[in-house]
Amino acid sequence: MLGLISTPDPRYGGAPDPDEERERRWEPIDWRISVSMTLSLLCLIVSATTPMAINVLLHVWAIGLCIYAMRLAWPTRRPAEPDEPDA
Repeated sequence: MLGLISTPDPRYGGAPDPDEERERRWEPIDWRISVSMTLSLLCLIVSATTPMAINVLLHVWAIGLCIYAMRLAWPTRRPAEPDEPDA
């Protein structure tokens, strides 16, 4: 039964360690993301005790802040590296 388990072949380098990959790509959260998400949550909490017109405005503002935070958190595309010319 143990013969059916596929182990990575050390000759081919195996798979990268997922913990090392996660640590390499980790970036601290941007303060603009955390502030906009906190304000968005605060808008939703406060909107429960406000009149209807202000309630709608607070909901729209909360959605706008979430979209802003999502745009900030979205990873940027790296420019393609030009290929080296063949000599």
